[in-house]
Amino acid sequence: MKNRNIEILDCTLRDGGYYNNWNFNQNLIQDYLLAIAKTNIKYVELGFRFSEKDKIKGPTAYTTEKLINSLRIPKNLLIGVMVNAGDLLTNKSSALKNCKKIFENLKKSKIKFVRFACHYEEVFYLKDCISWLKENDILVCINIMQISEINKTKINKVCNFLKKTETDVLYMADSLGSLTSKSTRSISDEFRKNWNLDLGLHAHNNLKLAKNNALVANKNGVRWIDCTLTGMGRGPGNLKTEDILKTLNISKEMKKFIDKIIKKHFLLLKKRYKWGPNKFYALAAKNRIHPTYIQKLISDKRYKESDYLNIINFLKKTGAKKFNPYKLINSSYFLSSSPKGKWNPKKILKNKNILIVGSGDSVQKNKNKIQNFVLKNNLFVICLNTTSSIEEKLVNLRVACHPMRILSDIEFHKKTASKLVIPFSMMSKKIRNSITIKKSSILDYGMFLKYEDKINIKSNYCVLPYPLAVGYSLSVALAGNVKKIYFAGFDGYKIEDPDKDNTNQILEFFRKKYFKKKLPTLTNSNYRSSLRLFKN
Repeated sequence: MKNRNIEILDCTLRDGGYYNNWNFNQNLIQDYLLAIAKTNIKYVELGFRFSEKDKIKGPTAYTTEKLINSLRIPKNLLIGVMVNAGDLLTNKSSALKNCKKIFENLKKSKIKFVRFACHYEEVFYLKDCISWLKENDILVCINIMQISEINKTKINKVCNFLKKTETDVLYMADSLGSLTSKSTRSISDEFRKNWNLDLGLHAHNNLKLAKNNALVANKNGVRWIDCTLTGMGRGPGNLKTEDILKTLNISKEMKKFIDKIIKKHFLLLKKRYKWGPNKFYALAAKNRIHPTYIQKLISDKRYKESDYLNIINFLKKTGAKKFNPYKLINSSYFLSSSPKGKWNPKKILKNKNILIVGSGDSVQKNKNKIQNFVLKNNLFVICLNTTSSIEEKLVNLRVACHPMRILSDIEFHKKTASKLVIPFSMMSKKIRNSITIKKSSILDYGMFLKYEDKINIKSNYCVLPYPLAVGYSLSVALAGNVKKIYFAGFDGYKIEDPDKDNTNQILEFFRKKYFKKKLPTLTNSNYRSSLRLFKN
């Protein structure tokens, strides 16, 4: 590599956390820092600095001062964190206030740089935040996402704005992974015309061009280059740390330390989470589709590979540059855009005391206790999906709402005697034809997904923010005007599950809007803000 004027920033534990919910253990983090310190990398983005209001992610999602101070940070490493600008702009006038809140101990902190991840329009609200960080001797980077979608006029405007701030590094993030050598050169040229200070590139590997684009950018005057060990990062991942170091002709000694940390920790993670480029990520990049859609498709067993192309085609037509997790099923391919249903739950649920049973292991452990409680109190039992920890003769209804989950569980539902509540009439004809259950066993209660923190329950359908059976079952219960609701089997989640917060959120939405107080659960639960243990 001819141009040695380069600063490498390793962001493995920040970007890699999209796969394991930032649940890196202390030993891995320490080993990682010691290994990176043996190379010529001096900038390490240790993680995000999310709000700790709902602490439901692993340690490098919050990268607290407590975590940082517990680590032995080599003297030759400069530690930083990333902040999503959107998190500061819930009230645009309070960006600085929010920034000070998440960095309240900055004067005593070991943090040396902060990088803001911004959509184009968010940059213009960060001037005061940048000034305050610079007053505290923090190196500030502005990371503009979806750089492939920004035209020359916007590049000129954002650069002129940032010139009036004390921003140190202006980063171009290839969020959609669609950059090629030609477009990388063109975009970096345009930034170079308008920006005299350091430029950086965060390259994604959708098209297997991350390394090539980084080299092209560096040759074109881009000094800062991001990388991660084994390319670990959202979607197909990033430029590999080991690849960029190899290009810089690192010593055998340096390579030994990197190979050792990869073998000890990251190969196991890659085997489990399977990041890396494939034909679907490439197709998404070419069609300007956010890579997280593909990551979700691949990791969710409810989707089959034969469905991927149809889903990608739908996303291409509707526009999917920003990730909206509910677009995957709230579409003409899965659910109709008109909320509807043919069944009113009041017909069988009115004034009943019910038990909603989840899939947690606690049900099996407390099986006899739960069954005795059901019989003693004459409870109407609703089980989610294929939950089968209590005797089937006690189950009155089953509910399921995710189309792919319903299809994958068809054989189970065909064998059970209980009726099944699903949003049948809202499903596409193709999916309805695949549901080979007796129509007399189906109760058709609609579900429409709206990407807002709102719930609306009607007599024959509901509007929910998440496609979760627990929310759907609560909607059925409330539409049915039940008398009392108990829970069992909502044990909680494993911290490494990136999607684990949805159940907690939807329980909270329901509790605040309809119940005001915590709901009783017959088994222990981690959802303590919404559920309280019922002692009879």
